[in-house]
Amino acid sequence: MNAFKRYTKILFCSAGLLAAALVAGCGGGGDQGRDPILGLPGASLVSIAVTPATASIALGTSQQFVATAVYSDGSAQDVSTKSAWTTATPAVATVTAASGNATGLSQGSAAISATFNGKTGTAVLTVAPAALMSLQITPAAVTLFAGETRQLTATATYSDGTAVDVTTQSQFTSANTAAVSTTTPGLLRGVAEGSSIISAAFGGKIANSTATTAAATLSSISISPASATVNLGATQTYVVTARYSDNSTAIVTSSAALSSSVTGVATILNTGVATGVSVGTTTITANLNGQTANASMNVVAVVLPEPTPNPEPPVLAGVNLGSAANFAVLAGTSITNNAGGTTLITGNVGAPSQTTDPTLAAGFTNYKSGAILAQAMSDLQVAISDANSRTCTVSSASGVNLGGLTLTPGVYCYAGAISLTGTLKLNGPGVYIFRTAMTLNTAANSIVELTNGATAGNLTWVPVGPTTLGANSVFKGSILGQAAAITVGDNTTLLNGRVLTAAAVTLSNNQITK
Repeated sequence: MNAFKRYTKILFCSAGLLAAALVAGCGGGGDQGRDPILGLPGASLVSIAVTPATASIALGTSQQFVATAVYSDGSAQDVSTKSAWTTATPAVATVTAASGNATGLSQGSAAISATFNGKTGTAVLTVAPAALMSLQITPAAVTLFAGETRQLTATATYSDGTAVDVTTQSQFTSANTAAVSTTTPGLLRGVAEGSSIISAAFGGKIANSTATTAAATLSSISISPASATVNLGATQTYVVTARYSDNSTAIVTSSAALSSSVTGVATILNTGVATGVSVGTTTITANLNGQTANASMNVVAVVLPEPTPNPEPPVLAGVNLGSAANFAVLAGTSITNNAGGTTLITGNVGAPSQTTDPTLAAGFTNYKSGAILAQAMSDLQVAISDANSRTCTVSSASGVNLGGLTLTPGVYCYAGAISLTGTLKLNGPGVYIFRTAMTLNTAANSIVELTNGATAGNLTWVPVGPTTLGANSVFKGSILGQAAAITVGDNTTLLNGRVLTAAAVTLSNNQITK
């Protein structure tokens, strides 16, 4: 080696200049004195730095730390996989010994350390509460029918792996409320045929499901009463009820095909009124859209008692309304009442659908669902069957206008319509029953007058067809409608009467007292 090269090597090596030293070949043998990791001549390990120096993670999540070796010559190298990692608080966070990946186990802080070649570096890890990771609605798709309800569940999943029911804390919305509505969190109600996207929002997360309202289909029909015994020449009214896939029901007597298996024993009209023709038994059958229901009818001969000297006139029992007697207005489908009117009902009111709730006197209740309403409707049908089974005192194949007549107690039966123009006087104590196979109609300003002990409690009207009471009329007694609507005219009063039907009722500025 010439003098200049030897001088340069001595100068660079003594000055400790790294780059020049490499060129000059300091170390006397090439690699003597080099760091075993970096291979840098003369450099020694000064410290270990752990980054990030401070970190915060949600419970259940992880943080990757990096260990960096710092040398005396200012150089640095990643020694994460060559270091031994430890945690000061294992209950708060664990760390993978060979890689420096830390996981939060509980809320709090833990010191995370890396040791390499006798040097240790430390960082601080803070574990915060679990973070919301996702939101899910179950079930993801539902099908329901109009009027049916279905409960959805919203479940939040957090970073620590826990799943929490957050249905009541979530905000549910329906994209198509005309098909499916939601009010109470997660509770869906079918409105009309169609589909909607149902969304739930919670903690900044949104989840969706699909709800479809399907068209209701006819599930079955039933006919009541299931069996009946009537006197020869008497009538029995049957009611056909349809049940649909959405669990709703409707009276469909006039829509069903009705027949008697033995027409020589009994005949039946499409109104549901069967008449005993001769002694015997027959099956009454109803058919509707492929569904069939049967009932039995037994026609018996009327057995007259042996005459006795000076017999006492028979005492006719009143029609027992059962629990329906507690109602002044009862409708199986709906009540339509004029908004802003003066209707006042003294008695219970019942109907599943009401446009404007009638005003009730103190102490009475408006029922829109439940066992009390259902029992009243059932008792009404029993009362109608009772009234229709009574032997007719007067029987006519035509209709009648009762205006101007004065009648005594009895059962008045008409195949045609009953009308009332003017005043009808009912004279004397006892039971009055008026039956018609058609309609009951009163003219405006007509009056039913009770005299000499006649009472409204013993006065019953049983029309097969619809009833219309004229405006400003004064009516008395209980109207029992099996499957037809009742309309009470404007300003008409029933201060001693009831309006009870399995169909619809229309009111307008009326006063009704049971």
